[in-house]
Amino acid sequence: MAQTIGGKIRGAFVAVLVGLLVLAFAVWGVNDIFVPGVRNAVVSVGDASVSTRDFNRDLQSRLREIATQRGEGLTNEEAYQQGVHRDLLGQYQVQLAIEKDAQDLGVGVNRADAKAFIEAIPAFRSEITQEFDRSKLEQALAQNRNGYSKKNFEEDVLRDLRRVQTVEAIVGGIQAPSGFAKRQFDFLSEQRRATVLTINKDAVPTPETPSDEVLQAYLDQNAVRYTAPEYRQVTMIRLEPSGYLPDVAGEITEKDVQDEFDSRIARGTLGTRGTRDVIVLTAPDKATAETAATRLAAGEDATLVASALGLLSPDRFDGVEKNQLLNSATDDAAFALKEGEAVASENGLGGWEAVYVPNVTPATTPDFSSIEPEIRRSLGEEKAKAKIFDISKEIDTRLINGDTLEAIATELNLPMESYDYIDRLGNTQDGLVMNGSSRIPGIAQDDELLRLIFTEDIGFDSEIHPTTQEGIVAFRVTDVIDSTVRPLEDVRDQVVSAWKNEQIREALTERGLALAQEIRDGKTLESLAEELGSAASIGERGISRAQPPRDISGAVVVDLLTSDVGDLARGVGAAPLTYTLARLDSITPNSDGLAGEILETVQSNISAEISVDIQNAYRLAILKEHELREYPQQVRAIMGIEGE
Repeated sequence: MAQTIGGKIRGAFVAVLVGLLVLAFAVWGVNDIFVPGVRNAVVSVGDASVSTRDFNRDLQSRLREIATQRGEGLTNEEAYQQGVHRDLLGQYQVQLAIEKDAQDLGVGVNRADAKAFIEAIPAFRSEITQEFDRSKLEQALAQNRNGYSKKNFEEDVLRDLRRVQTVEAIVGGIQAPSGFAKRQFDFLSEQRRATVLTINKDAVPTPETPSDEVLQAYLDQNAVRYTAPEYRQVTMIRLEPSGYLPDVAGEITEKDVQDEFDSRIARGTLGTRGTRDVIVLTAPDKATAETAATRLAAGEDATLVASALGLLSPDRFDGVEKNQLLNSATDDAAFALKEGEAVASENGLGGWEAVYVPNVTPATTPDFSSIEPEIRRSLGEEKAKAKIFDISKEIDTRLINGDTLEAIATELNLPMESYDYIDRLGNTQDGLVMNGSSRIPGIAQDDELLRLIFTEDIGFDSEIHPTTQEGIVAFRVTDVIDSTVRPLEDVRDQVVSAWKNEQIREALTERGLALAQEIRDGKTLESLAEELGSAASIGERGISRAQPPRDISGAVVVDLLTSDVGDLARGVGAAPLTYTLARLDSITPNSDGLAGEILETVQSNISAEISVDIQNAYRLAILKEHELREYPQQVRAIMGIEGE
């Protein structure tokens, strides 16, 4: 296997500059995505592919992660523009490529190893015994994978372990030499100093406002900046649970609320259950158990009691609930005791033990009156959802029979909503965002509904769709205003500002080139700064590759890092409407030694970079043998993006 992989790497490695593969197993990041064939696929490698269903599932999961991290969500269009789909497709490409090569090489992982791996995952272990708890696995799968079976999960673990094993055979043991790490550290830590002159817009004449002909020509050349989005006029029947809460409030009785309160207490979803710390000493006979119990109840340390009586070390269980102890006899004995009490008890297995409860944490129950409003609302929402479900069946029947939305709304006494032109983000032509209210969120907060509206044909009543608030909607697009370039009179101020700024940038570049020539003719940056006065600023800056300055543009910094002392770097400034000229004054090599944790960190970083390059070469080599295909039309269809 190593020989085959080595040949593949040698064939592609010279072409690799930057790698993209970082492969790490994450138990909730595994997807059952390797299915035969390419129908309804977003990407395929050979005969392995990722389905549109799995792409949509992973896309929604990624969007939720982004929303959690940023505190605000992305629309599908924003996600498409920011390349979220490209990240997923790149991940799929890597996974499929490695899977195909693992198959070709005959890399295998037996089910016993997969089972052992799953059982070693901390999330699936009992807090008390630290042993594998199958109920935790089942609960996790139910919560995180709707309809995702244990068999599916185990198959995914097999695939992922096989991929990990394949990649580890390639990159395992990579370690950058310490000498190379030292040279890299010296290179990054080299200190440079430069004198930096920055000119601003006052260094060039202020452009006059141009004629309409010039502005129109500029608008035509930059039409994409001033293009109005497509707007759609839509009529809909939208039923949300929050809208039916007042109707069902009177159906909720005091008994309903009390029963739900009691049920939540019993299920442990309300308040806290009583817990206790339990210490158990296993004894050879009843007398020894009684002696141990007496000494424990008197406050003696359990470890010392065990040592004095020649017993095994005590078993300690902290914060356990009723029925959580492995032995039912021990559990019954422990939960019959009060805090500080101990008892000698038969353990149900023919032996004896001393059971001691040093601490008891009583159960807590919230005041009924404080939780009653929330329970009423929760019960109301359930009743409202049930009511909407019943209505949806009637709506569906009438739609099938050819009734219009207006007729259905009239006959069933349902509210109609109309939006007089909104864009893909739920904004009106006046820029108002249709966010709705805190009680009933607006259309702008339901990206899936907006996607449907902007992919539906005009003039046809849609079928029933779910909303993000667990309601239902059926709609009809009644008119469309196509995306078009805004007329000059509507965007004159923006066009004038953009045109003037462009003229200033061009003038600053010309002035910067002229100043650079003056420097070559003998002037200094300092004398130019004095001549320019408030139109310029000058100062010294320290520069290193490890921490490049942020107040100097990237192009100028790159020039300074590759220049010799005395050389001049120039380019657009870091701030808007500025231009920078910089003279490299000195280069100070790094004189610090490299050892200990710093050496290990640098070596680790370099090793990781080498590993990424090798893995990318490996991926490219595999793709030479197995054709890679992507299906962008499928991706755009799922995300509701019009064809490009």
